[in-house]
This record gives sequence, C-alpha cells and structure tokens, in this order.
Amino acid sequence: MRLALQNAETINRLVQQGEVLLKTFHAESLKDPSGWNAEFARGNLMGWRSTLHTLYRESAEDIVSRVVIRTRLTIPGSEIPSGGGHGS
Repeated sequence: MRLALQNAETINRLVQQGEVLLKTFHAESLKDPSGWNAEFARGNLMGWRSTLHTLYRESAEDIVSRVVIRTRLTIPGSEIPSGGGHGS
C-alpha cells in the first residue's frame, strides 16, 4: 500500500500525532530520562509506531521519517534518526 493512495488528511493527522508524541517523549526524557513520565511517553510513541506498521506496513516508516524531519528529533531506541527498522 502506498501513501500516495491514502487520504492526505489522514496521513497529515498521523504525522501531527507523531510530532506531539515525539516532542513529549524528548521533553520528559530531558527532565528525568529514567522517570515514569519518560517511559510512559516512550510507550505512547512506540504504540503509535506499531499501529502505523499494522496499518501501512512498508509505508509506515515514510510517516515516521516525516515526523523525524519535521521535529529534528530521534526516535528512542533507534540508531538512525528515521528508525529505519521496526522490531517484530
């Protein structure tokens, strides 16, 4: 499934949600990297990403990459900023 075939409004909303989740994670991580709020934010972000992979399969990382580019932040647990691989 290609993102070009998807509803642009839906994709834009998913990118916006990803931005909020990623920014929240980084803000909480700066306050207390091992704190409950940072881990909760990480879980929310990973849940969002996992849902993207369920719905969009190979195209999911296109959405994740848009979020990374727009926020200039990294995805936690990734060695490369766009999170090139997704765990099973």
